[in-house]
Amino acid sequence: MPSVFIKEKVLDGRGEVVAYKHQPSIFVYREWVKERRVYRSKRLEGATNINDAKALAIQVAFQFAGKEKADSKKEQIAIDKKLRTQPIEKAVSEYLEYQHKRLEADIIKIGTYEQKYLTLTKTLLPYLVAEGISKTRQINETTFQNYLIYRKGMKKLTWLKEIVIIKEFLSSWLLKYRLIEPEVVADKKLFPTIKVRQVDLMANPAINADDWAVINKETRLWVKQGASNSNHRVHLWRTLFWHYTLVAKNTGARGEELRKLKWKDVEIRDVGRISASKKREEIEELEAEGIEVIDDVDDDNSAWANNPDELGREERLIAYVNVTSGKTGQSREIPTSIGYAFVRWRDYLNQYYEQHKFNKQVSGNDLVFGNVNNNGRAYVKSNFNQSWALIRTAVTSRLKGHKFSKENYTLYSLRSSFVESKLLDGCDLFLLSRICGHDPKVLLKYYERLDIRERAEELTSLPFGAKRKQDVKVDLYSNQQPDPTKETPKLWRNDETYTYKRTSRKDGSAVRGSKEVHTEE
Repeated sequence: MPSVFIKEKVLDGRGEVVAYKHQPSIFVYREWVKERRVYRSKRLEGATNINDAKALAIQVAFQFAGKEKADSKKEQIAIDKKLRTQPIEKAVSEYLEYQHKRLEADIIKIGTYEQKYLTLTKTLLPYLVAEGISKTRQINETTFQNYLIYRKGMKKLTWLKEIVIIKEFLSSWLLKYRLIEPEVVADKKLFPTIKVRQVDLMANPAINADDWAVINKETRLWVKQGASNSNHRVHLWRTLFWHYTLVAKNTGARGEELRKLKWKDVEIRDVGRISASKKREEIEELEAEGIEVIDDVDDDNSAWANNPDELGREERLIAYVNVTSGKTGQSREIPTSIGYAFVRWRDYLNQYYEQHKFNKQVSGNDLVFGNVNNNGRAYVKSNFNQSWALIRTAVTSRLKGHKFSKENYTLYSLRSSFVESKLLDGCDLFLLSRICGHDPKVLLKYYERLDIRERAEELTSLPFGAKRKQDVKVDLYSNQQPDPTKETPKLWRNDETYTYKRTSRKDGSAVRGSKEVHTEE
């Protein structure tokens, strides 16, 4: 038997791909026939390297199994089972069926399932067809070398998400059921390397204050126009969307967290505030009645006024919003100053129920942003995206955009805006990380895009008139006394009678032990 130049097992050990030393460029597939104690082999036409040979091996193995082509679907399934392979469409279908069962068991979230479904059915299957792959065992180390070319035009973060999903399918399904070569899945270079730069993380730039004013004004106009629509559901949806954007921007909550938010998860508190003008009016009224008012309190109109009888007090509603992350399953509470928006939206819904004979009012188990005309079920994400795109398109020419990004504003930009505004306000990083449900490192990596000019004053301040601080090093191993400085006056001096006498007492005396001594003036 000729000497083997290269040899690799394929089809889960059923056969081998080999090349011999006397003809190293020719690849052969062979199977060991146990009864006859000989190899059955066939040349792999068209194979120029070991990876090509492994891909072609399955066709020869199919021939060795008995036929060039199965007579029936049942026979084809039997042959595939024998060769430990499967049509790629069937493998994907069975994998998604299993994932759907996990969804029903609340092991994964609907968003996770949808991402897997779209990636595998709309991206992976068409790509494999384009590469001539129909069976799972045909997938080899070179199968995905053109994947990024096939998905040109997509963002790098999208590439990474898709690759993660495909790798999970290969390792947790195909490899688990021995439908693919183990070394293929283990190959670290199975997919092209993707280098993500800082600019690639700017897919959802924060909305600056001027642009937010434009967007919010356009949204309110859109809501007002919906009031004249003959279909009452139009104005309902537009009002819902408006309040959704207000809550999203002022809480930093994720979209999926707000879509499943219930009224019982929102607590409104009136913490009050002091209005200087209202306080002045109330003082004038009291003095006109002959009541003397002594006002010696410096008012901070941003501080809470917990005393309901305090002069100048106005209503200030804050909301504590309890959301649950779909990623981690952890709950967190977010304080926000837009309690008035929740109250206004609740009142609108109750009025809508009354006008359209719903015979109900807002209750704790209702979704805050649910579809009241569909038994309160949640709207799908695309409804919000479509309305956002409509508003953004209407104001595109009036927007300045983010200073460090050319990307369009998205609904997720509302979350980025919350993070960036809180960082500019000097909010503690760890507190902000907690209410956003992120690790501080992740928060800085994906959301910190501050315009340094917004904090230029504190960075460029100069200490005019401030004296330079001085200190004196005290040598613990020397008897020499340090020289006094203006900042550290010498309060003690040596004395022959007593170890030390203090010189800084105003009354000229100091007590040492039980004796009184007088210092020199």
